Amino acid sequence: MIRIGIIGLGWWGKQIVTCLAESPRFKVVAGCDIDGAMAAPFAAAQNFDLVGDYKTLLKRADIDAIAVVTPHALHEEMAVAAFAAGKQVFCEKPLALTTASAERILAACAKAGGVLGIGHERRYEPAMEDMRKLFESGALGHILLMDANVSHNNFRKMDPSNWRRDPKHAPAGAWTALGIHLGDMFVSLAGPPTRVAARTASQIFPSPAEDFVGADIDFANGARGRITCLSTPPFYGRFTLIGDQGWVEVQEGGNVDKGIPSSFVHCGPDGSRTTREYGHSNTVRANFEAWADAVEGRAPYRFTTEQLLANIRILDGVTRSAAADGKPVAT
Repeated sequence: MIRIGIIGLGWWGKQIVTCLAESPRFKVVAGCDIDGAMAAPFAAAQNFDLVGDYKTLLKRADIDAIAVVTPHALHEEMAVAAFAAGKQVFCEKPLALTTASAERILAACAKAGGVLGIGHERRYEPAMEDMRKLFESGALGHILLMDANVSHNNFRKMDPSNWRRDPKHAPAGAWTALGIHLGDMFVSLAGPPTRVAARTASQIFPSPAEDFVGADIDFANGARGRITCLSTPPFYGRFTLIGDQGWVEVQEGGNVDKGIPSSFVHCGPDGSRTTREYGHSNTVRANFEAWADAVEGRAPYRFTTEQLLANIRILDGVTRSAAADGKPVAT
């Protein structure tokens, strides 16, 4: 069993603790949050210690691993410190905000001989798993286009001062919350990106907060990708993978924490269509337990170093291109 400490007990930190509650692979030992008064009732209800700061967590001998679930700009500092303290690290997405920052985290992981977990649980959604199997079987042929839009209005309900609407912590609108998951799926299917062209806008939110981001991405294997994320409409989630022999489209009914089924459509080369529906599954737990397998030497973790870095190269390219009003940038 891996004894884990949680840095950050806001909405998603609590979600992780709840998702791991029935896992035999993990025991949440302690946690911390900048708002201790807010976190205290939850820590008491979940029966783990609440400490004053993350450095206290890193000193505890009864903790094997750390989950970093904090504002994005803090990920590098905390992940590097945790590896230096001899802990394994699971970092929420995005791993970092720039390519250079991601490289420093990955270097710290390599130096410590660790396994870096990453909060991209979408790879474990049953519909996405079946999409990947179809692609890997060759049934879709040569990959041509990946086109995805995930949007929701959760941030619209937040105070404008919330860090999730602050470009310093969450640049390019909802990319660090939503687009980053899609970028991970893209690189896992198409490999390294070569070029990004992106634009952002403040359509509803008052500037400088941005509520629209769209990006076109080119990949070394010739595939194209397109991602759009909006921060104001009701939930909409769609992922389409098109090959020269067929296509797959996955539609989601709600965010991962809502427990809503997903639909799946596969179109074959003759135009015939197969449709299925997939019930909710605990993808957060599935991701953490796959990471645990890698930490314990049971199986490789499916997120490679190259994929982790490639996804941050896309994010880096999106923020640079958007700042230049859509001018394409090399990644």
